[in-house]
Amino acid sequence: MPRAPARVALVTGAGIRVGEAIARDLARHGWTVAAHYRSHRPRGFAAAFAGDLATPDGPARLAADLRGRFDRLDLLVNSAGAFAAVPLAETDASVFDEQMDLNARGPLLLVRALARLLARSGGSVVNVVDVGGGLVPWSGYAAYAASKAALARLTECLALELAPRVRVNAVLPGAVLFPASYPAAQRRELTRRIPLGRSGTPADVAGAVRYLAEAPFVTGALLPVDGGRHLSGRAG
Repeated sequence: MPRAPARVALVTGAGIRVGEAIARDLARHGWTVAAHYRSHRPRGFAAAFAGDLATPDGPARLAADLRGRFDRLDLLVNSAGAFAAVPLAETDASVFDEQMDLNARGPLLLVRALARLLARSGGSVVNVVDVGGGLVPWSGYAAYAASKAALARLTECLALELAPRVRVNAVLPGAVLFPASYPAAQRRELTRRIPLGRSGTPADVAGAVRYLAEAPFVTGALLPVDGGRHLSGRAG
C-alpha cells in the first residue's frame, strides 16, 4: 500500500519563542515543516526561508520561495508578529503602521499568495492572534491590540471566503511566555488573574494549533489559550 505524502506546514516566525515551539511540535507529529524567519535562523527543519513579512512584497517572496521547494501546502501558521507597549502620546503613524504591517497585512497577503496551493490540498490556516486585542482591550497597547483585533476579523472573513476548500482559524494565547523585560512582580500579578492558577507554556499554544490543523469541521474559530484569563474582561 503506497504511503500517503507527508503533510507540509509553513510556520512564520519559527526562529524564536512561540513560533519555534509550534514548528517543532508539528515536526514531532509527522509534519514536514518549512520554517520562516527574519533574523533567527531555525535549525532542524525540512527548509528554512528568510524574509521580512512587514514589507509589501515580503509575503509574495516567501510564497515564491515555498513554491520553489514544495509542490503542496497543507497548513499555514501565521505566527510572526511585532509586540510593542506604546502609550497614546507616543503612538504616531509609524508606530501604528509597524504593528499593522506585520501583524495584520502580512498574514492577509501571505494567505492570498498561497490560497491556491492550500486549496489544492484541502489545507488550512491558523493565525496566532492574542487575547489582548483579539478578545479584550489593553491599556497602553492601542496599536498592537488594534492589529490583533484586525487579524481576528481577517480570520473570520477568510474562513468565509475560502470555504469549503480551505479552513481558517486562530489561536489567541494569553500569558504563555513573558517578555524578558517583565519584572517578577508583574509576572505574579498577571498570573494571579488567570482562573486556572498558572501561566501557560508555548507547548499549550502548539497543541491548540495542531488541534485546529487537524479538525476537519472547524473553521472561523477563535480559540483562547489563556487559562480563562479573558473571562475577567481585562488584560492590561
